[in-house]
Amino acid sequence: MLKLHVRSVLALLLFASSAAAATADPSKEETWPGFRGHDQSGIAVSSSAPERWSKTAGIKWATEIPGRGWSSPIVWGDQIFVTAAVGRRPFKQPLPGLYGNDYIAELSASGLSGEKLMKKLRARDMESPEESEDLRYMVYALDARSGKIVWEREAHKAVPSGGRHRKNTYASETPFTDGQRLYVSFGQNVGLFCYTLDGTLVWKKQWPPQKIYLDFGTASSPVVHDGRVYLLHDSEQTSYITALDAASGEEIWRTERPSTGLPRSSWMTPLVWKNDLRTEIVSTGHGFVISYDLQGQELWRAGGMAMPTASPIAANGMLYVGTGSQGDANRPFLAIKPGASGDITLAGEATSNDFILWSHPRASGYTPSALAHDNRLYLVHDTGILLVLDAKTGKQIYKARLGGAGNTFSASPTAVGRRIYFLSEDGVTFVLDAADTYTELFRNDLGEMSLASPAVAGKAIYLRTEKKLYKIGGE
Repeated sequence: MLKLHVRSVLALLLFASSAAAATADPSKEETWPGFRGHDQSGIAVSSSAPERWSKTAGIKWATEIPGRGWSSPIVWGDQIFVTAAVGRRPFKQPLPGLYGNDYIAELSASGLSGEKLMKKLRARDMESPEESEDLRYMVYALDARSGKIVWEREAHKAVPSGGRHRKNTYASETPFTDGQRLYVSFGQNVGLFCYTLDGTLVWKKQWPPQKIYLDFGTASSPVVHDGRVYLLHDSEQTSYITALDAASGEEIWRTERPSTGLPRSSWMTPLVWKNDLRTEIVSTGHGFVISYDLQGQELWRAGGMAMPTASPIAANGMLYVGTGSQGDANRPFLAIKPGASGDITLAGEATSNDFILWSHPRASGYTPSALAHDNRLYLVHDTGILLVLDAKTGKQIYKARLGGAGNTFSASPTAVGRRIYFLSEDGVTFVLDAADTYTELFRNDLGEMSLASPAVAGKAIYLRTEKKLYKIGGE
């Protein structure tokens, strides 16, 4: 009887141990919780990942994702989450590259102007709600080992309240997970939806739809920190930043944001900047960058910003923030010290002050965010111009056309060990050595359009193209 009792106890202990192991949180290395991974840095915790692949080699699996979406994949252990919008009618198709200015010049040269010109431009580049009809706003969870979709949820179904640029989608916001819940935004005009990791809806939060500049659509992703969800709501009608309770969705605070007379919409994702002095919520808008404390009170601001698409990053105890434009002239980039207060805008021709360590007038990308790695800053413009700066001084280390002529970029760069990965809009990943000269090691071509930023977890890279999600390497 004693032997039987001992065996039963041992079996129970083994079962309890196995159950605990099965439900334990994955290691940090096995997660990529939100837009650009941990701390929105774009830097993988793992120091190893595949460097070479093609359409026929190195692919662990490729899963077609129903609908369309440019949200980046996020990873939590054996689960991957992405979003998409599914419609009954075909979506207006995107093309790589910048477009708008050249077409406007072409139309102007043909004699068109004013309302007729804008009508032609909208017909080519914009999709109206009437063109898409009812959309299903979908959340997908995939098994990281097999690539199979293990659950899907329809968060919302409706005709969009506004249109979109054809290079955007109705599901461009990247989800976030804190390991307890999954937070999924489809923009301020649809709402934020919170799920358990097995797909049970916990709460949802929706707001009255607002007009977005030129009907470009939305893109700002949620950020979760210390039990709060931070969301940026910049539109042409009203602009504010808000903090919600992560467990209940209740609003904790809301802070109105200024109007500069410029377009008020923005598409950037706020950064939670944890520095030695305090924790700040940093955001950009047309004409400014503003930092808030955890109670929503403004700490400081700096003027001179342009199109608010790229997101800030933090490294070396510093904040690096910039905004871009389609052209080369107005792409300011700032290195800001902790502890700032009030208006720290650069005066006149100054390039630094008490809190701005250095600045560069034409460095920031238009869509891609910057990467800080090994005391270097990597900034790629949509046109493929790569600028590498010394993170401490702002001095140029080198400048190059990434991959040569003809490559365009929307995805933000990613670092794994000593390798820097740049994913082009044509689906080519350029792998560079982290060095003081342009050293291109590999080109990996999937042959499919891609605007979403990569995710890296474990020893695998996850790449989203227009129709598929790929796992490259790993187990």
